[in-house]
Amino acid sequence: MKAKRRERVRATHTGGTLIVLAVACTCIRHATSAFAPPPAALGLDRRSPGTSLYATPSPSPSPLGDVLSGLTGRPPSSLAYPADVLEGTNLDRAGIDLRCVYKASRDGWSAVDFHRCVDERGSGLVVCLSQSGKKFGGYNPLGWRSSDDYGSSNSAFLWFTDRSGEGSVKCPALSGGQAVVFDYATGGPTFGSADLCIGPPQAAVLGGFAGPDMMDTASNAGNLREGTSSVGGAYDTRSGWPARGKFRLVELEVYCDASISPGGSGGGFNLWPF
Repeated sequence: MKAKRRERVRATHTGGTLIVLAVACTCIRHATSAFAPPPAALGLDRRSPGTSLYATPSPSPSPLGDVLSGLTGRPPSSLAYPADVLEGTNLDRAGIDLRCVYKASRDGWSAVDFHRCVDERGSGLVVCLSQSGKKFGGYNPLGWRSSDDYGSSNSAFLWFTDRSGEGSVKCPALSGGQAVVFDYATGGPTFGSADLCIGPPQAAVLGGFAGPDMMDTASNAGNLREGTSSVGGAYDTRSGWPARGKFRLVELEVYCDASISPGGSGGGFNLWPF
């Protein structure tokens, strides 16, 4: 009887160990898939096959991958944004060479790095991944020029992924589209005065009619790992918006038309996008 009881106990322990191992293997598979290169990284783009790196990322493998990236602090190879987020924008047109022109983990987290990569490149899609594993961002149809001034447009919007992780929910600009972006020369992408502010400058900026701030750019540059959000000033609110108050980012990417040369290669007066 004692021998049979020991056999039953041993079998129970073995079965429990196998279950634990199976669960662990499943978690590892999810974790590794989160960091695998997306089809777009292999040149698979619906607009221009084989020519555009990160041109049209496929949806994330699962929201779990974003959560794991947030928890580990390890950014994925690319932030796959929802396929529908650019529908109806001027980046959703034939002939656009849409690429990731700025990636914080690759190019640097300073606002100086951000503007070096995106200035004078036209409209841009901002894609963020927070430490809480949430993916969100904004669309700036005016682009960036380090003007230290507001810009107005009815086409700008904020966005975040829906519960499935494959679609987007958009927060459109309020009627009139006034002051929907602020183009800090020493800060990161800023939508409205407080709706979504990423990497704000280290010191106050005059801006507006005072023109671009003449302070030392490097010492005043914001850190794009940090941000704040309070939607409702320039954009309509939507239930489920994932960033409220202060937050920190694991990764930030900006997608623009790569056929437009970045600022610094030219100069002079610019009237983009007119």
